[in-house]
Amino acid sequence: MKKTLMNKIWVSVFCGPTPAEACSFREAVTADNIYRERILAGLILCASFVLMIVDCSVIFLRSDISTSLPLQSILFRASFCAFLVAFLFGTRAATGRFASRQFLWDAAMVGVSLAWVGTFSGALLVVRPGVEPYLIGVLIAGAFLFHDALRSMVFLAVGFLCFILSSLCFRVEFHIFLSSVVSVTLATLFAFFLSRIVFRMRLQSFRDACNIAGQRRAMQESVLRLQKLSYHDPLTGIANRRFLEMSLSREWKLEARSGQPLSVIMIDIDWFKLFNDTYGHIPGDDCLRQVAVALESAVRRPSDLVSRYGGEEFCVLLPLTDREGAIFTAKRILQAIHALNIPHRSSPFARVTVSLGIASRLPDYCEHFDSLLHAADTALYHAKISGKNRISWCCPVAMEQSPDRENPSLFLHKSITLECPADSAMESLAGTP
Repeated sequence: MKKTLMNKIWVSVFCGPTPAEACSFREAVTADNIYRERILAGLILCASFVLMIVDCSVIFLRSDISTSLPLQSILFRASFCAFLVAFLFGTRAATGRFASRQFLWDAAMVGVSLAWVGTFSGALLVVRPGVEPYLIGVLIAGAFLFHDALRSMVFLAVGFLCFILSSLCFRVEFHIFLSSVVSVTLATLFAFFLSRIVFRMRLQSFRDACNIAGQRRAMQESVLRLQKLSYHDPLTGIANRRFLEMSLSREWKLEARSGQPLSVIMIDIDWFKLFNDTYGHIPGDDCLRQVAVALESAVRRPSDLVSRYGGEEFCVLLPLTDREGAIFTAKRILQAIHALNIPHRSSPFARVTVSLGIASRLPDYCEHFDSLLHAADTALYHAKISGKNRISWCCPVAMEQSPDRENPSLFLHKSITLECPADSAMESLAGTP
């Protein structure tokens, strides 16, 4: 029972970060210490400046007393103030490649300060009894700064020894020396245990912050995974319709601002229902995946987006692309699908083919991007009824060019087709109303 209690006390007093926490915890507490020490240094500089003014006044106004003690006091404070100025100058950069330097400045500030207050308090006993500077120094070091057990013991031991040596050097009266040593010893022990409490609280705060940060990272990763699942088609692995519409809305606004064209290509697999009826749904799913891979290989710009629109229908978003650029991309897509050479005995072409509908617009803030998708879908419909395995696009025409004056068509559809061999040339353009 007693051994267990002693172990608990030992662990509580000499607690420390784990090896995995050591580096980041040291940087965190060093940054905290430097911040607090800079504030203390500024306050001490102001107080020392006021006290030096008082000592100078005593020297000049009181001619009946010896000037040696005030001069020694001024020189003693001036030396410490010089160190504080150097500390403030050396710690003006708190992070980055100065981390190791900050750690040294932290140790120097505590060690020099406790050594100074110990020496000053020991010398002050010659003038009057009392160790207030030492008490203030060790209590501040224990209550406001974060150091592990070994460093705390070293710093407090330095201050204590400096007090003893200073008292002996200045030959303080024995009864004053003895009572002061008792007070200093008790204050040093109290400051040490106080520093352990403060250090343990800081370590627990650091671990809580790390846990919160870890939970936040895990939550962000979960959100990213959910977004990926909500924006990607699970079968083909490409973007889904939701992500397409979100991207199209963004690009529509950007192109409306810049005055650049925007194009989309609607793609539909020809006779895909017959493919599923002939080969089954598992080969049908594999066919969709191969088509998605072929589409992504044919669309090469990073800004272009390939998405599954629904069923056997796909859509390609082409920002900053006019109709000629969209037709060029559609040709590559048609060739890539032909190069797959997926058998389809229920098709007149004896392989899987696609039909493509192209629409290009100069986006306008007054319109909606749905008009672009509707135009591409209309062009796709024209490609399907024109024989499939072809590219079709629509061109705006004037009313007098429409064959039906009472119900004028807003578009004149044109299409090109590519023979099944992937290396064959394009046929000439054929215009149909």
